[in-house]
Amino acid sequence: MAHQFWDRVTGARAGRLPARPLLGRYQLTVPGKANGHDAGPHTPVTPTGSGRWSVRMSGSVGEGYFSRDALPDRALAARTVAIANALGAAAHESPAEPGSPDETAYERWVAVPPLATDLIAQLRGVSDDPVDLLEQAIDADLGRLEAVCQRPETRLRPETSVVLLSRTRRMAQDAITYLAAHTEDWQRRSVTGVFPRRLRAIHNDPDPDLYENQAAVQLVDHLIAFLEWRRQKLEATSSVLADLDELAGQLRDRPWRTRHRLARLVGEFANHLDLNDEVRRLLGRTREHRRRLVRLLTSRLYRDRRVSRRTEFSSDLRQTNMFIHHEDYRRVAALWRAWARVRREVGLHFSIAPRAFCNSYDQFVALLVARSMDTLGYQTTTADAPTTGGPDIYYTGPGDDTVVLRIRTDGSVEVNRNDRPLLVCVPLPHPLTANGAPDLLAFVDELDQTRTHADAPRVVVYPGTRQELQALPPRLRARADTVGNDLPGGPGIGLLPATPTEIDSVERMTRALQWARIASDAAQYPPRVHCPKDLLGELAAAGERWLSATTDERHLALERPPTQAERMALRDRVARWRAQRVPPSRRREHHIAADALNEAVEAALVRLHRLAHCPVCGAELGSPRDFHARSGTFVASCRRCHNEWGTRSCGSCGTNYPVIQPGNRQTVKGRSDATSGPGNEVLAVPCWQAAVTAAYICPNCGKCGGSAVRSGPECPRCPDSDEWETRR
Repeated sequence: MAHQFWDRVTGARAGRLPARPLLGRYQLTVPGKANGHDAGPHTPVTPTGSGRWSVRMSGSVGEGYFSRDALPDRALAARTVAIANALGAAAHESPAEPGSPDETAYERWVAVPPLATDLIAQLRGVSDDPVDLLEQAIDADLGRLEAVCQRPETRLRPETSVVLLSRTRRMAQDAITYLAAHTEDWQRRSVTGVFPRRLRAIHNDPDPDLYENQAAVQLVDHLIAFLEWRRQKLEATSSVLADLDELAGQLRDRPWRTRHRLARLVGEFANHLDLNDEVRRLLGRTREHRRRLVRLLTSRLYRDRRVSRRTEFSSDLRQTNMFIHHEDYRRVAALWRAWARVRREVGLHFSIAPRAFCNSYDQFVALLVARSMDTLGYQTTTADAPTTGGPDIYYTGPGDDTVVLRIRTDGSVEVNRNDRPLLVCVPLPHPLTANGAPDLLAFVDELDQTRTHADAPRVVVYPGTRQELQALPPRLRARADTVGNDLPGGPGIGLLPATPTEIDSVERMTRALQWARIASDAAQYPPRVHCPKDLLGELAAAGERWLSATTDERHLALERPPTQAERMALRDRVARWRAQRVPPSRRREHHIAADALNEAVEAALVRLHRLAHCPVCGAELGSPRDFHARSGTFVASCRRCHNEWGTRSCGSCGTNYPVIQPGNRQTVKGRSDATSGPGNEVLAVPCWQAAVTAAYICPNCGKCGGSAVRSGPECPRCPDSDEWETRR
């Protein structure tokens, strides 16, 4: 099967899959069959329920197994598919009702919250949910279920056995016949007859294997599974509320434009402050109910192996006399019906096909990218919603920056400028951090070995949570949340965790886009244009403060955006130089050089114009005096949001890279603090050490700017950076 698989991560063809492929990484390149079903190009290779995969293409056959961790978590898959369904409905729904403002398909599509619909319902306080009704039924009737399990009703079943005469209450019909044939059960004989020692007797044995008891035993199992599902859901809700609280706490210390954006993000979901106590109460009640149900696993009824567990019950129990007239069993039946309604309407046992999950996660990542564009101040007039392989979405942002969002046919999301990719976001629905580090460690080693010579900067977006990241070793924890600009040894493929249960997934994506759109311009600062030597001398003699000659005396460096008068003065000087009398043999060359200089200056000014806009609030500098050139680097300050940004030169490799110094900068305490918060306030990653707040990590060599001047405790990253570089 030579080169018949497409590797989305590396953007290249693959001849064969590894022994344990990652979910959603590889796709078919030609039509064929996947797991026995027809599949077209770019169909992901996914596992069956047993974890096996098989592919047949062009007469070739391949098969293998996925790792056990590759199968998507049921709750994660359901939430991702719910968001994808909402995106599909928004893109195809009819225009707004008469009298209301019309919304385009794109506006409806991007308005879908990137948060799980069940969590949003919880945040909005939905009270008629069947889950709430079941919880109320558990509150009211759990004691009845406990009574049934501890003191079950039984059926008296007659049993015949040979027992001592003293224990005989009722003789069996064949007791005399049995006694006559078994002299060993005689005690003695007399002239009048036989005195028995043991008799064949009938006794009533209690039989718990009733239909009602079978239902009660199965209900215990069902309710334990439901409460575990409910606990996970409430813990995810609690995590979202914690994120909202953190964002709300940041409003106080942020510029007003950032406060406005974060307030919109918080207000999009609910008045979360009123829900914190309620969610904690529900979580505590759920845990207490689960503890009581787990204790029933040792109850008299549950431990009795005579109670059959093979019977399949329908959603509606059969109405028996006990379910109608016995108070305890009647309430158990009501509890069963409440659970059955939840199973039917909520889908507790609903499973998502891996292929559907992969396709849905692709759409989720596309939504994150589109929302991040809005966060960075980009606007579009496109009416159509983004689709895989569909039309491009054009955005215009600060500094008249025009970028294009494109969803490739393989599901990856590309953002480009001037037909050159700025960033490629590759959805990888494999839970890399869900069960420890094995999958992540092997994947990171592979990425670091093949990091260079990609067609564009790449970021792999995978489902991962903060709790999973905190459980990883420090080195892997840092590698599992990076846009690729803080890696020892140079830029590499980034890894960004994003799930429908964490509200800051958009901010993580914003951090990646912020770096992609600014880093390319900052790396070329100051922009240089080729200039004829005699014209260069004239400009130097004129004393233009925003221009300087390079050391090779062949190029002109543009150090800051010019004023209108300065720009007109340069045009006039170039025009006069163009009009100079020169020999006819050089006249054409002279005119071409002047035109080329004007075009190069215009292109360089476009880059300077983008750098002269605040990356945090998007405002343009009010005056060229706010843009300060400093020996190949610059520092600019925004009068509106009081943030500073610019470039720094690495002391190890000499590379210039962009940084942001927020006006309200707080002490950095660790990796999570270095990259947390609003994504548009981070460019180069700050040093992890709290004692050094003005040092940044070079994106080219990965060296920390404070490693040589640090006087306090060692940064937890810096001692390991040499080891990371050696491993490669």
